[in-house]
Amino acid sequence: MKMIIALAALAMAAPALAQAPAVDRNAAIFSAEGTKIGKVDKVLNADDGALTAIRVIYRGKFITIPATTLSAGEKGVMTSLSNADLKKL
Repeated sequence: MKMIIALAALAMAAPALAQAPAVDRNAAIFSAEGTKIGKVDKVLNADDGALTAIRVIYRGKFITIPATTLSAGEKGVMTSLSNADLKKL
């Protein structure tokens, strides 16, 4: 019984895995600072259909932004990457 309670407490303490928001082609993407990065050129999915990344034209070149950095924001889809991080991709 103690083991079940301990496992339940551990499960409640573990952070839930964030699920990437639904992203459509041509959706606007914003950086962590709120700057518009551009529009989604391509949505990349795993074999099971789960979003893995998006491709965006940023400063004249294609960059791939991982789905783990994406979330739904007030303006649309946001990445947790800063403008400086995006320049390195």
